[in-house]
Amino acid sequence: MKILITGKEVALSQEVRSQIEDRIRIALSRFSPKVQQVSAVINDVNGPRGGIDKRCRITVQLRRLNDVTVTSEDSRVEASVKRAVDRIGRAVARAIERSRQFDSRQLV
Repeated sequence: MKILITGKEVALSQEVRSQIEDRIRIALSRFSPKVQQVSAVINDVNGPRGGIDKRCRITVQLRRLNDVTVTSEDSRVEASVKRAVDRIGRAVARAIERSRQFDSRQLV
């Protein structure tokens, strides 16, 4: 599973990048045979004005399935990432389950 982490208008230290990567690996580890690539983009929507403006968008490219994307916003990067990682784990599980249900209907 290849993981790409990009910070746009947000400085991400190597420690923060590795924490984000670890969270993603843990959340998606059970789906690793189906996951081709994960990209996480963290950006500061409002710039220096502050507020709830740290956005984390995670896109998972699945083998033989559509991509799954979730977005989360918070005032802190860590909170935004945590929420997005929680959501992407559930969204990928749902997408894989739907594909299995569709495949089983095709066999009947």
